[in-house]
Amino acid sequence: MKASTFVPGHISTVFRPVRGASPIETGSLGLGIRLSSGCRAAVSRRDDMDVRIIVNGAETEAPVTRKAVEMMGTDTGFDIFLEHDLPLQQGFGASASGTYAATLCVAELAGLDRTRAIESTHVAECDLGGGLGDLLAIDSEFGVPVRYVAGPPRISGRTRDSGLSFDRLSLVVFDQPLPTKSVLGNPGMMSRIIDAGDRALEVFSEDCSIDGLFRASNMFSESIGIESDDIRNGMDSIRSEGYHAGMCMLGNSIFSDAPMEVIKRLFPGRRTFSSSSFSGPIKVETTG
Repeated sequence: MKASTFVPGHISTVFRPVRGASPIETGSLGLGIRLSSGCRAAVSRRDDMDVRIIVNGAETEAPVTRKAVEMMGTDTGFDIFLEHDLPLQQGFGASASGTYAATLCVAELAGLDRTRAIESTHVAECDLGGGLGDLLAIDSEFGVPVRYVAGPPRISGRTRDSGLSFDRLSLVVFDQPLPTKSVLGNPGMMSRIIDAGDRALEVFSEDCSIDGLFRASNMFSESIGIESDDIRNGMDSIRSEGYHAGMCMLGNSIFSDAPMEVIKRLFPGRRTFSSSSFSGPIKVETTG
């Protein structure tokens, strides 16, 4: 038997880390966009206990995914094939979407409850620095969810619907990734992020519109001081055309409501992608 699923990616536009006494109490508050681009997984059982992970056609260690699968305590190994629509380590929630896609399929094949997949994914993400709040947003059914209680979804974390959606999102990716762990593991940076996150979320609470989302996003990225020259200049170029632009957290990438033809004209030679917000549940299918 094989299991397959699609798990949406996620752009965190604003986040406010929360460190609790345990991983179940750890996560982030924030605002983000659940993407129609994400990760597709196909998983099958093995006759031994090995866990083999193939990401975009290449076998890899994938430590967050591997730890999450091993935490589930199944009695067999698995072949796990993951295909991502968007680049890794560029602020699109790839670690959470890929790991959750894998654990959901493993849970289905092993006859385990979905909360086992959720808990193992969340703990692995927190322990290994993959992220703090993407899973909570990804598992919600809202296109633009607000994370108002930190923690894993369906266990301790809670989201609400911002009421917003994006029929069109254009994404621009610059060459050098911004590893999440290097930011989340820096105490000084974390202190700035907490302060900036609180203020940015207050800005959005006073204006829950598309304008308010981008205003909060821009305030947040500027305040924490991690915008590269490419990001800063790129957002200025998009705004000069009359559109919104923001920095994807955490990545060397931009999201915008500008049409793709404008983006391609402004960023010749750069990697660009078209997406939209995604609402609705995550489903797992089995065959064989």
